[in-house]
Amino acid sequence: MKKIAIVCDTSADFTRDEAEAMGIIYVPFTIDANGTSYIDTYDLDLESLYRDMKETKEPIRTACPSPFHFKEAIESADADECFVVTISSKLSGSHNAAASGIHAVLEEHPHKKIALIDSKSASAGTSNVVSKLYQWIQEGKTFDEAQKAIEDYVEEQNTFFILESMDNLIKNGRIPKLAGKAVNVLNMKPIMRSEHGSIALHQINRGFKKSLMRLGDELIKLSKEKSADLITICYSHAEDKAEMLSKRLQEEIENAKILMVQTKGLASAYADYGGIVVAL
Repeated sequence: MKKIAIVCDTSADFTRDEAEAMGIIYVPFTIDANGTSYIDTYDLDLESLYRDMKETKEPIRTACPSPFHFKEAIESADADECFVVTISSKLSGSHNAAASGIHAVLEEHPHKKIALIDSKSASAGTSNVVSKLYQWIQEGKTFDEAQKAIEDYVEEQNTFFILESMDNLIKNGRIPKLAGKAVNVLNMKPIMRSEHGSIALHQINRGFKKSLMRLGDELIKLSKEKSADLITICYSHAEDKAEMLSKRLQEEIENAKILMVQTKGLASAYADYGGIVVAL
């Protein structure tokens, strides 16, 4: 059986052990906060990143990997067939950079088969795309079969997130400053969702716990409608909230695997301290 490699940017959240077990080749984002530049590897000091985000009044900046870094990662896989998975193309330039990197590889190695997969999501959603790809490859699907299956999966997947603080979104101009501050002051905790790769408002509740329980209801409904077999909960220094949600889901969902993982640097920068991202 031919070796099929998986390369992805660091929008996909896995523990180090999980990533190593699947043989994932990461291409890292860079995060700039409070004058410090962080490369999104497993050596990144998350506590330092959280502290810098809290202390600065300036926007948090993220930079996607370059085409060269994607090219280098694909070539290091030493495989004739390779999947490259990125964060939603509507949220970052990573997808375009990956496309350029792939073009450069194919110019030198035209025999290779490389599929670029836009996860149309981030964090837990990108993680699920990588997990399903790995599962299908291990089950013996051919490259073409796995590509068709994952493209269908992307279109059907749902991603949601709840933030404890809107501060980083305010700093980065992703929501109006006055509206964001009003949400913080009134303790409103919006549930946001992915919508064709972009971010949309799903529901607003007062208090994180209420939003978490409402999200749990929505996930249970969707899981039963879709017969979902994988739910990933990524948390940004909010393991207690992730456990609360996981317990709620386990009470109602029997056949889905529920995973929990701390966010890496990129998702931590946008979910901020206390946020969670869920995908199924």
